[in-house]
This record gives sequence, C-alpha cells and structure tokens, in this order.
Amino acid sequence: NPAKQLALEVAGTTPVIYGGPKMFPAAYKWKISFNENAKNVAWCNEIPEFSHNEFLGWTSHPVDKPYSVIDIRSGFEHGRVQKRFDVTERLLSGKRPAPHTVEAKGSTVIEQLLYCVVFGDFVSLYTALVNGLNPTPVDLIEKMKKALDE
Repeated sequence: NPAKQLALEVAGTTPVIYGGPKMFPAAYKWKISFNENAKNVAWCNEIPEFSHNEFLGWTSHPVDKPYSVIDIRSGFEHGRVQKRFDVTERLLSGKRPAPHTVEAKGSTVIEQLLYCVVFGDFVSLYTALVNGLNPTPVDLIEKMKKALDE
C-alpha cells in the first residue's frame, strides 16, 4: 500500500509538499489534509517560486531536520519546472531530507490532480492512524468558530 508506506515514512515529521504550477493545487490540498486529518502541521510551496527564496532556507542547517519533503511531479509540467525539481534535489543533497517523489498518474492534468488529491488524503488518514489519532474530529475548529461568533 503506497499511501500507508509513505505515511509510515513521514510520521513524526512535518511534511513540506512541493508541486509545479499544474500540481500545486494538489500540494496545497495535501497540506490541508495533513493539518486537518492527521493533526500534523504541514507546509507547501510551488515550484518555481520555491527557487527564489525558500530554496535558501534549507541550506543553513544540518540535513537531519524534523521535516519530510514530498515532491508531487507531473509530466504535464513545463520542462523548466521538471528540471527545477532535479536541480533542487542535486543542489540541496545533504542540506535537507531527500524528497519522497509522488508521480502523478493519469492521462490528463485533471486526472493527475484527482489522483494526487485522493492519494494525499489516504496518506494523511494513514498518518493519523499511525500516530494513534482519529482523523475525523475537528473539535478545536468548532471551538474557534464558536468563539468567533461570541
């Protein structure tokens, strides 16, 4: 089960998910799902924006960081975007955790987005279970809404 395997590998870390312009909506959904389902803070960013500033943020600390990097990749992304993933991995080798690569499946961009969104939901649900959490309650969100209405 690839989703369960990835959940086991990222458990106990803060996932940082990257996608190109076509797959960024899926990366953003992964961030949401990790936060809500797994009660596990997660971050995301879009390639190429990552290359302009966040790229440097990985360079000042040892590779042993409490993060898991997840790259969502698609053959539909522009060649320069695909190359940025490869160059980033090479230049940041030893400066950040090696990325877990999720290859989008499907014959259209929409199919690939749906595949990645569903796969990410499963990863986040398995992460919750691995961490011994029930993924469904969102009590704190309900308390926030109630407090805002007072």
